[in-house]
Amino acid sequence: MPSRVLQSPFVESTAVTPELVIRAVLELLFLLAVIIVLLTLSDFRRRLFALGAAALTVFYIFIGGWSVVQMVDRWQYDYPQDVSFIPLTRFAMYQAQLESSVEASYAWQATLADGSERDVNIAKEFESVGLPPMSTRMRVLLGWAHDPEDDQQHADAARELELYAEGLYGALSADGLEVEELSFSRVTGTPDDVDAEVLFTWSAEELSAR
Repeated sequence: MPSRVLQSPFVESTAVTPELVIRAVLELLFLLAVIIVLLTLSDFRRRLFALGAAALTVFYIFIGGWSVVQMVDRWQYDYPQDVSFIPLTRFAMYQAQLESSVEASYAWQATLADGSERDVNIAKEFESVGLPPMSTRMRVLLGWAHDPEDDQQHADAARELELYAEGLYGALSADGLEVEELSFSRVTGTPDDVDAEVLFTWSAEELSAR
C-alpha cells in the first residue's frame, strides 16, 4: 500500500501515436462521406436553404468545427487537460466491448472514527466534474493500478488517486464526518456476490498532512 506523500498532481497526457493518427483520419473520411451524402443525395441541402444565408453559414461553421474536434480531441479524460475543446468535445461515451474483456468496476470506501464503513460516491462529491468523465477517469486509473503496462503507469495511478483521496477526505470532513481511512478498490462479481480487492488505502494522518 502506498504511503508516500505525492509531489506532483500531473499525469502524462495521451501520446500521439501512429494508430491514433490513422484512426483520426479514418473517422474524418467517414464523417466527410456522411456529410457529402446528406448534402448531395438527399433533399437535406434544399431544406437548409430556408434558414437563410447567414444561418446556413453559421451551421456549416459549426459542423466543420465539430467534425475537427471529433478527430483531435483525444485528451478529454487526461488530468489535468493540456487543451480542452469544450463544448465541442469528442463523443466517446460508448465504446465496443471485447468478448474477452472482464467486467470490473471501482469503489471508494471510508472508514469512520466509530469503526463503521461507508461507501463514497465520488461523482456526487465532485458534482462539477460530472458522472461520465469522472467514471471513465476512475476506470482508466483502475486499469493502470490493477493491470499496468509498466511501473510508471502504476505510479501515475497511485499519484493521481491519492489526490482524489485528499479531495474526498476534505469534502467528507467538511460534512462533519470523522474519517479514519479511505480506500480505493477493484470490484467484480454480481450484486449478490461482490468481490472487492483493495488496491490503495490512505490514513487520515496521511491525508490531513497535505
